[in-house]
Amino acid sequence: MKQIHRNKLLAVMELKWRALCSKNFILMPVFAIGFTFLMKLLYSTLADGGLTEGARAAALNSGVLMNISMTGIYGVCGALAEEKEKHTLRVLMTSSVNGLEFFLGSVIPVMGMLVAVNGILVAVAGAHMSAAQWGVYLLVSLLSAVASTVIGMIFGIFSKSQINASTVTLPAILVFMLIPTLADFSEVLKRISDFLFTGIMQNVITVIVKGEGTPFGITEVLIIVAETVLALVCFLVAYKKNGYDPD
Repeated sequence: MKQIHRNKLLAVMELKWRALCSKNFILMPVFAIGFTFLMKLLYSTLADGGLTEGARAAALNSGVLMNISMTGIYGVCGALAEEKEKHTLRVLMTSSVNGLEFFLGSVIPVMGMLVAVNGILVAVAGAHMSAAQWGVYLLVSLLSAVASTVIGMIFGIFSKSQINASTVTLPAILVFMLIPTLADFSEVLKRISDFLFTGIMQNVITVIVKGEGTPFGITEVLIIVAETVLALVCFLVAYKKNGYDPD
């Protein structure tokens, strides 16, 4: 296993964080926050007796699904594609930074942003959680962030530009967003959603905000871990065949 050098890892993380805060990527978490607020306003307008907990859960789910799918998958993929486009990737890879350091440096800042924004979305949606519920919510957010960023790295390997990155990630983003969103309208979609990390995230939010039952168990943990491991295997196969840049 390759050795991880702290200074090199921090240097890559700083580089990626700057990219995330640029206008090309910062709009995604901002849009998720704005969309949650708009959904909350919409539900409050439609509600006769005030905003219900179910409406708060729906507003929070909308923003969280968007944040995990767009920021997690496209954020990682787009940043890697941008480095290829600007020819900075090869400079990094021909330096003393190894593949593992680059991988961790690429996903850790995005995971941190995902979890932080998910925390902000709770306040924006006006949801109420106990300390224990916050712990479960942040844990599932972190596990989902790991899965989505690894998927983003897979697409990043095959993306040659930011435009190409937006094209290749769109089907995955739609799958992870739309299936949980439409799960209540179809039994088939509901079953599929229960095996997606975004679907599990949605179920956890709904149960926590509505105060119903047990929101998260060992089965859900194993599903997300299995999806993450599968994504890692796919990434390793793609990386061994192509490296970070197929060219």
